Amino acid sequence: MKTQFIKITANPGELLVAREVKEKKFSAPLHYHPELELTLILKSRGKRFIGDSIENFEPGDLVLVGENTPHFWCNDNHLQDDSYSLAIVVQFNKDFLGEYFFRLTGAEHIEKLINNSRRGICLKDATTNELVKEKILKILDLATFEKTLALLEILNIFSKSDIYYLSSPGFKPYLNEVDCTRMNKVYNYVYNNINSSFDVSEIAGLLNMSVSAFSHYFKKRTQKTFTQFINETRVGNAKRLLMETDKSIAEIAYESGYNSLSNFNKQFYSLVKFPPKTFRKNY
Repeated sequence: MKTQFIKITANPGELLVAREVKEKKFSAPLHYHPELELTLILKSRGKRFIGDSIENFEPGDLVLVGENTPHFWCNDNHLQDDSYSLAIVVQFNKDFLGEYFFRLTGAEHIEKLINNSRRGICLKDATTNELVKEKILKILDLATFEKTLALLEILNIFSKSDIYYLSSPGFKPYLNEVDCTRMNKVYNYVYNNINSSFDVSEIAGLLNMSVSAFSHYFKKRTQKTFTQFINETRVGNAKRLLMETDKSIAEIAYESGYNSLSNFNKQFYSLVKFPPKTFRKNY
């Protein structure tokens, strides 16, 4: 799947793009664009990739993605035949109201939010998340002026709320088509074969690289080793299975790519700070 810079064009006379995305599976691969993006997931689940962050997503997931930050949503492979994926996406340029609008109107807190959004931002508080969700659900039916006001209100809520960043502080986006295409191949291969044993030479071969060149390349682009990435992805898959199924911990370990239960418990604890059994009980 070829990935490239995506050009987003608003309708004449509009300052932002607000649309509903309804597909069998989300089709946008790893991509980036200069516009910021608010994405609210209404239906479907899977893995969300924002910069160097890899997390599960499910209905209600809400993320603010900054300019030129690589991102994509990879659906769960176990979706039912009659299911579909649904999201509302709002995209806008950081200067959609003018370069100095926020400074001139005493809204430096929103300007700061926009500048920091390159790492990807989520709201910590569930009540605040629901409030923003309600506003996004209504935005599609609003006229241009009301859409703009609604977006400003949403950004104001984000900037004054308890938030957490997704990507690491040192993450630097790879802003070219070749890098996005390469990383998309790696992400999709790993996620589609999560319960398999990975041969790094095979992964490197996908990119026509040697093992050492691939290891260096991956670390430079993601600020983590390929082994760290694999463990995070596998543990993320295990967390989903622990919350959504009644399968035994041994079964979940195997389905997440671990042949040793002790190793699974060790890796799970190192990332989640709970043993799998406690995580299931709590969540």
